[in-house]
Order: sequence, then structure tokens, then C-alpha cells
Amino acid sequence: MKKTLTTALLIATSTLLLANPATEELAVKHCGECHLMGKITKAKLKKMKAPPYWALAKMAKLKYTSKEDMVNYIADYALNPAEEKMLFPHETRDRFGVMPSQKGKVTEAQIKEISNYILGN
Repeated sequence: MKKTLTTALLIATSTLLLANPATEELAVKHCGECHLMGKITKAKLKKMKAPPYWALAKMAKLKYTSKEDMVNYIADYALNPAEEKMLFPHETRDRFGVMPSQKGKVTEAQIKEISNYILGN
């Protein structure tokens, strides 16, 4: 499990290094604290508030076939979260709860830009 997590973190970090710096900054600013974006430390892992962004991208890719559907799902969930919309198992909900709405904190366009970023452009 630990080896799998480490490998996933390395792959995810490598993917982010290739991204547009402005989009990366937007994502880290609005999503990084809760979804483990930016520099990952032991302290961040201990205080993790939500599933990491790469796990969210993986779940969206498992559920939806088109990138447009994945982006629309993430945007809708971020702005209008609800337990019945969660893609993660109940254990994840029990650990983190339902995400608070990001309305008024980011625009739909920003969420879609961030979604494309975490899904691998």
C-alpha cells in the first residue's frame, strides 16, 4: 500500500510539473490545501482534509468516458456537492465528509480549468 501511494504521488507530481504554471497556481491556491496539491509533506499527509487530487481524477476517469463529462462532474460537485454525487466509497465520506461548496470562492470556469489540469490537460 505504501509503495503504491508513493508511486502514485511521484507520477502525479511529474504530470503537474508539465502543466501551465498559471493553472497550476490556480489549482494549488484553491484546491491544494485539501487535495494534496503542491509540495507534499508528512505534515500535509497527516492533516489531509480530502482525497488527493490524483485519486479524484482516477475516480472520475473510472466513472465517465468523456473528458467533458469528467470536467462537468468535477465542476458540478465542487459548486453543488452532495453525498449522492460522491464517487468515493462510504469509508471516504466517513473520513472526510462531503466537500463544502466552493460557490463564491471560484468560478465555474476556474473549476473547469482546474479539472482539466488534474485530469491531465
